[in-house]
Amino acid sequence: MKLFDFVSEYPDEESCKIKFKAIRDKEGVVCRKCGGKEHYWKQDKWQYECKVCRTRTTLRSGTVMHGSQLPFRYWFIAMHLLTSTKKSFSALELQRQLGHK
Repeated sequence: MKLFDFVSEYPDEESCKIKFKAIRDKEGVVCRKCGGKEHYWKQDKWQYECKVCRTRTTLRSGTVMHGSQLPFRYWFIAMHLLTSTKKSFSALELQRQLGHK
């Protein structure tokens, strides 16, 4: 996907969250407490809730984004840049491209 197409497909934070939720739904979520694989989606909290033990799991839990406060859009842009170029990016170049301190 070209950068222009990427920006038009994911123009804001909400579209990135929706896409990431679709990916998580497809791959499945496993409860970190009981190991349950069936969850409810809590729309108001943007979290999964285990049907067995009621433990909540965020979209970022158990992923490379776990514990990060950066927006989903930053992560999506970073993933796009890293996977769409032939040569690798250094962390400093990625930071410069995103305009992040």
